[in-house]
Amino acid sequence: MLNAPVVKSVVETYGTPCYIYDEASILSSIDRFTSIRYQNKSIHFATMANNNVCLLDLIRRRGLKVFVNSAKHLALARASGFGHSDIIYTATGITEATLRDLIRRGVEINIDSLPQLELFGRLVQELGGRRSVGIRINIAENSRGNVFTGEESRIGIYASEFHEACRIADLFGITIAGVHVYLGTDIADYRYLVTGTEEVLSAAEAFPDLQYVDLGGGFPTEGLNGVYFDYPSYGAAITDSFTRYSEKRGRSIKLILEPGRSLFGDSAIFCTSVVDLKERADRLIVGCDGSVSQFPRPLMYDEYHPVSVNGKTDVSPQAKLCDVVGNTTYSRDYLAKGVRLPTLAQGDILRLEHAGSYCFALTTQFLGQFAPVEVLVRLNGEIDVIREREIDTSTIPAELEPA
Repeated sequence: MLNAPVVKSVVETYGTPCYIYDEASILSSIDRFTSIRYQNKSIHFATMANNNVCLLDLIRRRGLKVFVNSAKHLALARASGFGHSDIIYTATGITEATLRDLIRRGVEINIDSLPQLELFGRLVQELGGRRSVGIRINIAENSRGNVFTGEESRIGIYASEFHEACRIADLFGITIAGVHVYLGTDIADYRYLVTGTEEVLSAAEAFPDLQYVDLGGGFPTEGLNGVYFDYPSYGAAITDSFTRYSEKRGRSIKLILEPGRSLFGDSAIFCTSVVDLKERADRLIVGCDGSVSQFPRPLMYDEYHPVSVNGKTDVSPQAKLCDVVGNTTYSRDYLAKGVRLPTLAQGDILRLEHAGSYCFALTTQFLGQFAPVEVLVRLNGEIDVIREREIDTSTIPAELEPA
């Protein structure tokens, strides 16, 4: 539990800015998915959300697998202890060299276009190896107006192209064994995902050799913006859908889920220290030692995370609203805007919640900030450094010149 004394101890030992993860929260998030009653299932964490090797090793030891969309993250998965059979690779525009490598390794692949399916067929004829493949499909359902489905999406194979996909597969003697789809992101209502799933299962009727349906992710970060996802009801509904569909197909169809933000999102906080306070007529500008280059979600998504002062949760807020800003001259370096905080002093520790997914993974060299340290609070209370703070002395003179 990331209570005030634990956070204070971490900051005193490792400094700020820093990311602090809670192992108990991570394990609870894992249980949301492993407790789904449908037996023929596989849970693959989307490594784009968090690329920490220690955390990936933790979930591997709890029985999860991984989904990657780049050669770099394929190497990351292997470094984290995952075998090739534990990895699903789905991407657009896969190069021939990468596709050759994936075929040689026997990694499960979901193909995004007809030309890529034809390339896969030619390479399998040349290289041998597994002759089955999945395809990323694009269904018409787009009631949420997201960028993942519908005619405006750049991703996936349309239903109108399924016949041609089957023709290409027959031509090269390969089997379309699965379909992959992504119904949206940060979905709050489980019924939307269930409705979308029914449409995917209907579309999958086009493939006689179907073995799996990969529904991607889209599950939300719990509590962020007041969102709480009904995991028990989702698990019951998806179990019912896949049980009925398997009976219809005459064999068990595997359910694959690829949670990203929902697995680590609730499990971490980003901590930064107050270093400066500027009074303005209508607000207080709170300068801290962190930056949007180290905590990029506010910059990338225009979303601000709940912020509080460690150890001051019971203190009433001051009258003025606060803008929390980073320590650069970049005009958009805001970690939070218009928040209510108690009276502040230099050295206070600010906590930004829901920092476990799409946060450290988005850190950038832009603005010249060193990447922060990441630590994990274990179940037994021990604190492990799972990624050292970045320190680059290559451009710093060994001995400064006298003034």
